[in-house]
Amino acid sequence: MHVKRIHLLLVLLAVLAVAAALVYADAGKIVVLATHFGSIEPSMQKSADTHVAEKFSGKTVGYCEIPLHDPHGGTEGKPLDNGYAAYTVNVPTAGRYLLWVRANWYDTCGNSFFVRVDQNPAVAVGQDATCGKWHWVKGKSYQLSAGPHYVYFQNREDGTKFDEFALVKGSYVPTRFERETPQ
Repeated sequence: MHVKRIHLLLVLLAVLAVAAALVYADAGKIVVLATHFGSIEPSMQKSADTHVAEKFSGKTVGYCEIPLHDPHGGTEGKPLDNGYAAYTVNVPTAGRYLLWVRANWYDTCGNSFFVRVDQNPAVAVGQDATCGKWHWVKGKSYQLSAGPHYVYFQNREDGTKFDEFALVKGSYVPTRFERETPQ
């Protein structure tokens, strides 16, 4: 009987340790769906198309994109305007957060956005060679206070899409579609 109690206690402690680790991991991760912007200006647009994110979520989600200027020609160029999507993100605890963007590039000539956080200068995010599929792209890190912050995705190249972004405190690296953090 005593051995069973010790075994039960050990199982309970292991479950609590896993739960605490999950809570700690989520406390340092803020995820925002691209379609949950506060404002948007053309040529950045919310796509009418949707995709099934991953079996993990079972949700169909949309995305924001800078469409190709000449989609039938199959080539892209510089955006013709300063379109953007703007977001307000509530940061629960102060700290250094790394920006991650889940993106899908048309090709290596249409593979980046300008991203601006608060009043920091806009920086190019992307410029990798993974084209035609959804993948996570590492951005810049920012020292953020607790409270509201403003994130702007601005046109840089056409043929680019993103369906969510994350601000991550710590060493977590997203690898799949993430659940949105309630704001």
